[in-house]
Amino acid sequence: MKRLNAIFAAALFSALSCGTAGSGGEELPALGFYSTPGEVIARLGTNPRGAREHFMLGVAHRSDKRHKNAIFHFANSCFTSRRSASLRLFPQPVYQFVRGFGFKSDYYDDAVYEIGRLFSNYGEHAYAAKFADLVSKDSGVLYRDAMLLKSSSLASAGKNGEALATLEEILDRCDDPDSRALIQIRIGSLRGKEGDRAGSLDAYLAVLALNARGWQSSTAAKQLMLIMKDKPRELTQQERLRYGKALFHAKEYGESLTVLESAPFTGDHRGEAAAYRVRALVREKQDGKAEALVRDPENAKFSALLAKARADETWSSGRKSQSIPIYETIIRSGREPQARESLERVGGFMEERRRAGFERYLIDYKDRYRDETAGHFLWLLGRSMIRGKNHDGAIRHLEESLAVRPRGKSSGACRFWLHKLYAAKGDATRAEETARDLVVFNPDSSYTWLLITRLSPGMSEGDLAAEYRKAVDGGQSERALYFHALLMTRERSLERAEARMDDIDSPDIARYREVEKTIAGLRTSSSYGGTLARIDRYFAAGYLAGVYRELRPLLAREESRKDRLIALAHYGGRYGHAYLNAHSRVRLLGLFDLRENITLMPVESSRALFPAPFGECVKRQGEDFSVSRNLLYAVMKAESFFRHDAVSSAGAMGLMQIMPATARGLARALGIRDFTLVDPCTSIRLGARYIADLKRQFGGSFPHMVAAYNAGPGNVKKWQDRMSGEDMDYFTEFTPFFETRHYILRTGKFLAQYGIIHPEHEAPR
Repeated sequence: MKRLNAIFAAALFSALSCGTAGSGGEELPALGFYSTPGEVIARLGTNPRGAREHFMLGVAHRSDKRHKNAIFHFANSCFTSRRSASLRLFPQPVYQFVRGFGFKSDYYDDAVYEIGRLFSNYGEHAYAAKFADLVSKDSGVLYRDAMLLKSSSLASAGKNGEALATLEEILDRCDDPDSRALIQIRIGSLRGKEGDRAGSLDAYLAVLALNARGWQSSTAAKQLMLIMKDKPRELTQQERLRYGKALFHAKEYGESLTVLESAPFTGDHRGEAAAYRVRALVREKQDGKAEALVRDPENAKFSALLAKARADETWSSGRKSQSIPIYETIIRSGREPQARESLERVGGFMEERRRAGFERYLIDYKDRYRDETAGHFLWLLGRSMIRGKNHDGAIRHLEESLAVRPRGKSSGACRFWLHKLYAAKGDATRAEETARDLVVFNPDSSYTWLLITRLSPGMSEGDLAAEYRKAVDGGQSERALYFHALLMTRERSLERAEARMDDIDSPDIARYREVEKTIAGLRTSSSYGGTLARIDRYFAAGYLAGVYRELRPLLAREESRKDRLIALAHYGGRYGHAYLNAHSRVRLLGLFDLRENITLMPVESSRALFPAPFGECVKRQGEDFSVSRNLLYAVMKAESFFRHDAVSSAGAMGLMQIMPATARGLARALGIRDFTLVDPCTSIRLGARYIADLKRQFGGSFPHMVAAYNAGPGNVKKWQDRMSGEDMDYFTEFTPFFETRHYILRTGKFLAQYGIIHPEHEAPR
């Protein structure tokens, strides 16, 4: 098996090296992204050529806990050309070496920081602080981490005053909430050790002022529990409310109640404090007290808020059925927005479980409100009538849903089924109009691609081209878009489709092109250009920990989230990281208020959204098991979005998201004794074998095969028996598991789109 893994690894690196940026060592990003530390060491350990390779070896040896080797390679990554093969691995000679003359490499700051961390592990705290001081102040979050290392090293050496001064200096430099919370926790700890309980109290309260949730606030709240035993001072109402909320989110429900009930709240704090008291009482299973608090006449002003808090917490604690009567009381009260939110939750719950009379909740909601949820509930009503074969009733509800929300989240499903129902009634005109609207208004819907692939073979390529030209010449822009999509599916050529776009009247075409230019040119609008440029070096070494460390603070700022995604898409594409490139682009489209519409996108955008990574592995396994490469990529995108280390909540792992038990059975059948599912080629091999088995088992039926991949063949056979005689659309729509229903549609959409974007990946003959 080791030989097999070696062959797969070599093929993987070869496949991923194509098109990767950098001068020399083009395979290095892939090696860093996808390989184990042992594989990195085996590949680079004999002849590291430059600073980048030495840095990668340092990271690999550190991960393997070979600390001395890590120090050696980190030190040798500090300069562009200066190396020492005989470096003595003690603090003083290493420190002298890294402070010596030479042109610093891109990895200097990271390397000296990592060396400081490693010597700190050996108890060399004075030198750890000295190495931390070598990190440039312009190195972003890395400088923050270096100063945190310095402060902890100084504290370990008994220099608490210097440690505090270091923390206060970086606190002034950091403005993102996560960094400030982390630093304040360290300050609180040090002040506590110094006996300054009031100072420690203030530091932990500062953490809660930033956010009442998250691990930082939980840590601060638990430390405050210890400090407040001595009551260094009285808390203000606002401080007490933040403290009580943080204790609640830290799951210290009893302590939260104690704090919130210790003194009355007034003014703006009163309602929120009472709501958290209700929530904590529910969690403590004191439902009678929670109800009494809701009904207390003194809380009449907040009664709807408190009742909703009680219902929501009962629901969240896993007692959904017990929460329904509480929600129904709120609905009857008519107090908004709680009544609307409650009716939405109850209606969804009743329909999902097919409870008797669920329709009245959905009808009540759509009669009261005309919003996105009303459109969705109308779809559910129509869907229920499709199940019951009441097609006229279904049409009425689906048409009303589109009238309420013509571009709502359920509009694609409504249009698909309306097209099907109109066609069944012989109304060809309305069926075609609905199909056209589906393509125009729901270009990203899985239902759209199910219909496109079904309709496009019905006309010749010449007839489709003629209809397209007639629509363009007649100024019928929506009809032109419709035939353009059908023609694109037949031609399977992005270049020919893009050539037609100059004739199409759609403002989105220019907007898609602008997004592509923004990504390609790394055009950012915030003040974090230096940070975004700095992550280039980390991508070049396949060092995602550095990428995420530097970009994490940008998540906290609305204006910089778009820039973060632009950078991830840019560098992900440049260095061949399919997940970061494609996933970031999908999220960017949302931020630019664009749908994912490959029929109007530039060629570069479509190929980035539908990449073909791990090419040699996919080609080989597809041929070995007679599975098309496009099917493997469609499943890969649906399962993991190309994340080789993805792990689902159910425990499925790797690119192809295979359950460990299933993987062991497949491995035995293939004679594989030792494997890891996070290895890309291993995951692809096992996934291809599993797909081949399911193809044989279900006679090549795509919906049944992918449903079995997601939910297991046993479930699919039961559903086949239950829905015997129904067509495949019915089987897909009424598959009992929502996740599986969505999976069939999504995988089918990806397969259709891969067929257009990568027609060269034909099924093996």
